Amino acid sequence: MVKDVTLIVLAAGAGKRFWPFTTSKALFPFLGNPLFAHTIGDAPVSNMIIVTNPQNDNLIRSYHFPISTATVVQKEPRGMADAILSAKSAISGPILIINADDVVDPDLLSRVVNTGKFGAIPGIKRRGPFGYIQFEGDRPVGIVEKPAAGSEPSEYVDIVCHYISDGSLLISEIEKIKSVGDDVYEKALTNLMAYEQFAFIPYDGPFAPLKYPWHVLDVMQTLKINKYTGKNVIIKSNVLLEGPVYIGDNVKIFEHTKIVGPCYIGKNSVIGNNCIIRGSHIGANSVIGFNSDITRSYIGDLCWTHNNYIGDSVLEGNISLGSGACLANLRLDDGEIKGTGRNKLGAMIGKGVRIGVNASIMPGVKIGKNSFIGSGVILDKDLPEDSFCVAKPGYVTVKNNKIAPARKPFV
Repeated sequence: MVKDVTLIVLAAGAGKRFWPFTTSKALFPFLGNPLFAHTIGDAPVSNMIIVTNPQNDNLIRSYHFPISTATVVQKEPRGMADAILSAKSAISGPILIINADDVVDPDLLSRVVNTGKFGAIPGIKRRGPFGYIQFEGDRPVGIVEKPAAGSEPSEYVDIVCHYISDGSLLISEIEKIKSVGDDVYEKALTNLMAYEQFAFIPYDGPFAPLKYPWHVLDVMQTLKINKYTGKNVIIKSNVLLEGPVYIGDNVKIFEHTKIVGPCYIGKNSVIGNNCIIRGSHIGANSVIGFNSDITRSYIGDLCWTHNNYIGDSVLEGNISLGSGACLANLRLDDGEIKGTGRNKLGAMIGKGVRIGVNASIMPGVKIGKNSFIGSGVILDKDLPEDSFCVAKPGYVTVKNNKIAPARKPFV
């Protein structure tokens, strides 16, 4: 077992691709904790350095960690190499570098640290705009960042869970490279592999990088949910719970509701009558009102629904839906929601949004924070933050000359 390993957590990314959400990816809440708390897990390390940005530094500092922790602020989002250089003064011996917004099996961290080699990198078979591992035989010799389709050096995508037994050598290689690209870290690691032995760890477990807003659903489905019932929980008659359902403290679940796990229900939330919730995350202090159908969706804190359908959607928090509002998740032709690789995807909704009665939000639409959507609107394109969107139905009022017949009483 390697001792005195310093965990370097990269949590300073700008998250430009994460719109319409304003919460930092590292701080996005899952199962009652920020994402970075899940990615750290029980890492086999003795201390930790978290590289943050000016916006989330105070929030991360306020979190309690079980090991000695320091934060370093990366003032501008200049990539991984600059983030590591921000922590240069604290890096000397063995280090383990991870992304705060990548979810993997916690066992992988131990596997990477304990190979007996100078360094270790894991890889998973994936396709997409990732860094790919280059090999000579079975030996990893480099990382090629986002190669053109068809030019990938292998079938293995690099997972940022890198062990290096002497962090000062990585710092030295980073400082040698003169480049304005976003692959300085990968080039430095490749240079280090030229004269030090690295182990390759093939990995086929869960891997959910949080890059785009719909990736919240991937993370939600990757994190393990255990069956649990908290304190002061009230469950009325004819409530059916199937599979692993986590129920936080002070939750109330009313009659004739069905919850199919894995599901998470945060503390102080209320689940009304005649609801069905399947494979979803309900945050704290939320109300899922009468006759709502929540399917494979993330509902944040302080959200309200009533007689709604919400499919494969993400509601960041402090969002309400009027009766009959629908978040559609499937095109009529069952085709891909453009640019997502998914054929089922509902709305991505930022904080503070209000949606009126009988509004319909089409598949894959993104809605910016603090926007209002009036009753009856059919929204089929993205809506910027701070917008007020209303429908203007046309109708004519004239004099009514007809009289409805009187109804006879039932016998």
